Amino acid sequence: MNRIFKIVLLLIFILSFAAAQNVVMAVIDGARYSETFGAEATYMPNIWNTLRPQGTIWTNFRNEGLTKTDPGHATIISGVWQKIDNVGVLRSGDPTVFEYFRKYTGAGEQSGAVYSGKPKLEILTYSRNSEYGKAYKAAFFLAANDRAVFDSIKTTITKNHPRITIINFPDVDVQGHANNWNGYLAAIHTADSLVNELWNLLQQDSFYHNTTTLFVTNDHGRHDDAHGGFSNHGDTCEGCRHIMLLTIGKNIPAGKIISSKHTQCDIAPTVGELLSFPTPSAEGKSLLQDSVLIYARKH
Repeated sequence: MNRIFKIVLLLIFILSFAAAQNVVMAVIDGARYSETFGAEATYMPNIWNTLRPQGTIWTNFRNEGLTKTDPGHATIISGVWQKIDNVGVLRSGDPTVFEYFRKYTGAGEQSGAVYSGKPKLEILTYSRNSEYGKAYKAAFFLAANDRAVFDSIKTTITKNHPRITIINFPDVDVQGHANNWNGYLAAIHTADSLVNELWNLLQQDSFYHNTTTLFVTNDHGRHDDAHGGFSNHGDTCEGCRHIMLLTIGKNIPAGKIISSKHTQCDIAPTVGELLSFPTPSAEGKSLLQDSVLIYARKH
């Protein structure tokens, strides 16, 4: 009887692990809302026409902190507005979702992954918080551009099966800073295609199929025309603050549009709720607590 009981427990564990919730956060670096959801399918036909109807979009999603790459990404994974530099020197002062998850569950380093087109975003792998830190870091994968980032994902994600992943697609920001309008729009179109490929890749893998929630957002926008135009970012103008958010997958209703204000600080506690771990330092609240989503899931 004791042996049978142990076998049953083992089977329960295996089945629960196989159905474990996973989260992927794809960050299209530095795209203005006016060229993403503000333009509907013009530059993002895959996200707008194919993925959006399957998920929920937030049309008033914002970066209310520092509208630069390092602070924006660090805020997403900590749930706290990060006042850090933008050169990859200073890490978040607050725990990341990787650290929360690993400390709470005992999971290994490969359970978290950072894929980036910018070397400085290695700072996302762990924080400088003394109660968490390097002992709970995530794995880091660096590539040269959007396509190389995706190729790195294809090579490793279905082998390592991280439970929490953040992806930086850098090319939109690079083309913006180069003051290349056509290149900027082309990079948005490429990122749109890669996000669609990413979702298909996840759905084709038995570990991620029907167990994964995908977030697609930006770290920051870019200056609107009244504040210098698309080639730069970093202030408080609407172009820099207003960003996109799509969520799709497990626990996310299809075809919903939410216009109430939400911010980057809300993503980390949402990840915590999805994966059942606390995020005590986070300043935001879970997006799943939005009344529209609660009603949609109940009906």
